[in-house]
Amino acid sequence: MTFRTASVARVLPFLIAGSALAIPAFAQTATGQPPSGGFSAALHNAAYEKGLESVLTTPETIGEMLQCSALWDRWAYAVENAADPAFAQGLREELSAGNANSRKLYWQRLARRDMREDDSSTYYDKMEARAEEQADETYAEYVAGSERGMQSMMSWLAGC
Repeated sequence: MTFRTASVARVLPFLIAGSALAIPAFAQTATGQPPSGGFSAALHNAAYEKGLESVLTTPETIGEMLQCSALWDRWAYAVENAADPAFAQGLREELSAGNANSRKLYWQRLARRDMREDDSSTYYDKMEARAEEQADETYAEYVAGSERGMQSMMSWLAGC
């Protein structure tokens, strides 16, 4: 029996093909959105409505306001880059890209106004960085395509 060493040229195409299967489907769309078989606008609307019903309070701290701003920013990106235009058209007005951009600015401005004279700019920057990180985590869970991720994103937006 003769054994031959597999050359890189022969094995590489199979490795590349295999690694493509390991990449989540949403990443393969290159839009940051779940694939076309993902959650519909109607499901997003229902999850947002459910979030509105369960909201007990609005953001009060600078950190909460900045997190709302960052989440609305991520949501605006998702809607503006949706692979299916029907998805964006089927969303409630509150979830539109235009409204998302407005809400982002609203919470950002409110957080700046809430700064006290004795608050340092480094405090604001630190809170902003933390909010961005938390928004990235929420958004990553959302684009992973899990129902939990979608529910979480819609609940946050409803509270903001």
